[in-house]
Amino acid sequence: MRIPSLLIACALAGSSSWAQDEPNPYYVQFGLGALFSEDADVGSGFGGTVGFDPGYSASFVLGRTFELNERWSWDAQFETLYQRFTVDEDDIDAVPGIDPQSVGDLDVAKSLTFFLNGILDWHLTRQFRIFGGAGVGWANTLDYNTWDQGSFSIPDDDGLAFQGRLGFAYDLGGSYDVLFGYRYYRAEALDIDDLQPPTSTTEIDIAQHSLEFAFRWGL
Repeated sequence: MRIPSLLIACALAGSSSWAQDEPNPYYVQFGLGALFSEDADVGSGFGGTVGFDPGYSASFVLGRTFELNERWSWDAQFETLYQRFTVDEDDIDAVPGIDPQSVGDLDVAKSLTFFLNGILDWHLTRQFRIFGGAGVGWANTLDYNTWDQGSFSIPDDDGLAFQGRLGFAYDLGGSYDVLFGYRYYRAEALDIDDLQPPTSTTEIDIAQHSLEFAFRWGL
């Protein structure tokens, strides 16, 4: 009777030890990035081709990792992304209705977007991995102050958004990782109405590139 009891005890102890060593699949992630926007063509009556100064982004992610095998894993993420940038000071002078001497915050553009992401991880070693993936979401707030003042109006400030991700990560040990990567972001084009007769409408469609540093903490 003693031998079966010892075998059962050893099995339970082994399974308990394995469960403790298994990493928790859930995590939170915080990121900061340098943001670069492509030029936007909004038509001659709305400022023509407009450039943007570099800005910044901040993100918060709640995610879960699914291990596929020793080399591959897949992450499902919910992400909140905030971006802020400004219209180039030379180009904003060409936008009708703006006094260059009193621009204030009329050159500010910002967005708040909620994403669902799928990220594939390739584990090169125990510490290093390369990741890539994509996300689709909803830009709940797209504020382009330059074209939402005077006779200009943006009737809707939300729409679909898409992104692509690529980068590498390093496991610091324990429950901590650092990540460095690239993000491509694009939101649905927004209508801009000029309410001053003769009324007219155009679109603004901005694509953005970010280089980001993030810290991940396993829960």
